[in-house]
Amino acid sequence: MQANVIELIFLLLAHAAAGIYSSTLKYSKKTTYIIWGVWVTVQSMIMFFAESVLPMSPLLFLISFILPLIGQYVIFFATTKGRLAQRLFTMLTYSIFFCIGITFFLMVRAGLGERYSILTMLIQATLLFALVTYFLRNVCALCRTAAKNITTGWTPLIIVNIIFLITLVFTLFFPTRLSTFRDPSFVPFALLSVSIMAVYPVIFSNINSLSEAASKRETEQQNKLLLAQIEAESAQLAADRQARHDRRHHNMVMLELANNNDLESVREYLRRLVDSDSRVWGEVRYCENRTVNTVLTVYGRRAKESGIAVTISADVSRDVDILPQDLVIVIANLFENAVHAAAALKSPDKTIDISIKESAQRLLIKVENTCKERMTFDDSLYGIGIHSVIAVAGKYDGMYDFSAADGIFSAKISLNLK
Repeated sequence: MQANVIELIFLLLAHAAAGIYSSTLKYSKKTTYIIWGVWVTVQSMIMFFAESVLPMSPLLFLISFILPLIGQYVIFFATTKGRLAQRLFTMLTYSIFFCIGITFFLMVRAGLGERYSILTMLIQATLLFALVTYFLRNVCALCRTAAKNITTGWTPLIIVNIIFLITLVFTLFFPTRLSTFRDPSFVPFALLSVSIMAVYPVIFSNINSLSEAASKRETEQQNKLLLAQIEAESAQLAADRQARHDRRHHNMVMLELANNNDLESVREYLRRLVDSDSRVWGEVRYCENRTVNTVLTVYGRRAKESGIAVTISADVSRDVDILPQDLVIVIANLFENAVHAAAALKSPDKTIDISIKESAQRLLIKVENTCKERMTFDDSLYGIGIHSVIAVAGKYDGMYDFSAADGIFSAKISLNLK
């Protein structure tokens, strides 16, 4: 009886490990460990009582195997967060692996018997550890990565899991119940088990590879368009400056003519026209770096056109040791995201604060903008633009931080200068 209880405790610990580490936790790790620890303790006491009182009763199977699985599902969904369908798929996958593992688990006991109880428990513990480790590292990790690119389509995957479960159960009991390694149906079951366990990493690895390739192509295309857009805006700004320069000369000539005829009203009108043109379309010079200055000018104009109050502080040298295209990717993406987020607000208080400066061989970029008051933000919400920014930060061994609190979204980027 003691050996049976220890084996069942092994199974409970396997359930707890799979439940804790397979998905994103809703609570802190400490709280989650306590919840699962209490469950393992209570369930162990129930199983010990059942083994003592109902050693040969059919209820023992219900208490020892069915109730722990149900309890695992309940606690798993109570302590994790994320897409319901994805979490259900994860638990069904674990159930498949558990079905395979418990079959080998019981066959080890039948093969070695009570005479080698210590060896039996050692092999069973090793088997469960290997099974849970494989499930967490080669299935759950790849599944979470793929989930960032799979927004729909979990239902067919769930159906596939159900089919796998039915197939395994059918194989275990037909044509005869599988109970030992010498059973004729053991080889087909083993081959089926290996095939099922191998198919998940293959599927998700391919999904991730295809998604990464598609994301890379889309990012490259976006960056090309972004650079082309900045170049076009820069050219337009240069043309505007030239046009303003020419108009200013014409206005000065006309003003001089008016002065010669003492036409005060014409002179006043032309003076206001020249001053107005200079105030509205005069050159904005945020810093010495031409690339940074152009990006800030372009998106600053867009923000003001959207009714957003913009505050910009930039101190970047002309020859900062960062490629111009990388400066464009980081600043333009952050500024553009800030404009979209602030412009979407119904409140008239829309602001964007930007600070860019060189400090201690680093370029520090900080963009803050008003956003939804109750906005939640995690890495699963990163768009292509943010991923481009992160890629540039990695290229320069830099750091990044994105957060949202009290209606303010903050993006902080640090790039190391060579």
